[in-house]
Amino acid sequence: MIKVTLKKEYFSEKEKLFIDFEGMKIYLFRYDTGVRAVKIENEVGHIVTLPFKGQMIWDAVFKNRTLTMKSPFKKPKNVRFFLDTYGCFMMHCGALRAGCPGPKDDHPLHGELPYVDYDNAGIFCGSDEKGDYVGLTGNYEYNRAFGDHYLAQPKIKMYKNSSLINISMHIVNLSNHPMELMYMSHINFRPVENGRIVQTVKWSDMELRTSVPQHVRMSEELKKRFTKIKEDPRVTEIIKPEDVYDPEVVFFVHHPKVDNAGFAHYMQIHPDGSADYVGYRPKELDHCSRWIVRTKDHEALGIALPATCDAEGYTAEKKKGNVKILSPGGKFSASIIAGYLNREESSHMEEKIKEIMISGKEG
Repeated sequence: MIKVTLKKEYFSEKEKLFIDFEGMKIYLFRYDTGVRAVKIENEVGHIVTLPFKGQMIWDAVFKNRTLTMKSPFKKPKNVRFFLDTYGCFMMHCGALRAGCPGPKDDHPLHGELPYVDYDNAGIFCGSDEKGDYVGLTGNYEYNRAFGDHYLAQPKIKMYKNSSLINISMHIVNLSNHPMELMYMSHINFRPVENGRIVQTVKWSDMELRTSVPQHVRMSEELKKRFTKIKEDPRVTEIIKPEDVYDPEVVFFVHHPKVDNAGFAHYMQIHPDGSADYVGYRPKELDHCSRWIVRTKDHEALGIALPATCDAEGYTAEKKKGNVKILSPGGKFSASIIAGYLNREESSHMEEKIKEIMISGKEG
């Protein structure tokens, strides 16, 4: 494997080729807002990542289709709180707190990780049993006097000719004391009218979140629709043009079934047969949420937001027993696959999901 450390002085407002590895290209540039970006491109598309700001995937485009949520933010801003620049494809949430803070919570929405400043970042490239790859990684050290101390090491990896992104997070407790852990991978696709959701989860195992986060103003139209959704979550299987998701609908996903490799699978199948896809191992991330938003300004579909807890904030999750504990020196690792499937790949995956739902085991 080849590794190259990124220095902030490498980035300029003009996009420039930094690495060409087996036809996959890595470009560096700096937005006029000052945020540095790494564009990773292969034969079928590209992603734009923010190496020093949360190691977000800001944008993802494959087969000339933008996968990323719709938002008013056309470019990332150099701010502290992610809601002040929210339009990304993927962000890491946690690690000490995650979810929407409740009335008794004082933590920020989704914790400290989404848009934190990374200490360092680097590019890597190489080959393994799946083929040639390129990627981005970095280190963020959280260290508070008389408090927690941990190291976060995410990775984003793309393979040659593949429209799927491999996303992982590794967290180490550097303290001599136990550390509470809450983590979520927040993947934001763009919902499409008449898109159809297919999953290795029974619709009866989808639990509607009825609590209303502090930052959300619930529309009267959605309040009226809540009863119907709660009684039959399957009414959200198809993203119908007339359906109301303003400002948002959130489900907690229970008891996903898995394939022989331990993966649960989720798709939004588009009318043209292509699909948006998320896969993860419930043994690593034993909770999952779904987030659907369709307003005049924002449109997002978190088909699957794999996590270690639900998204109701620290106090509620602690009460439910969902806050994990890392022992001194303890480690947490999780991997997610997300991206685009063409018509043939989507059809094959749908058949696989049907088989898993018949004979698969709970993850």
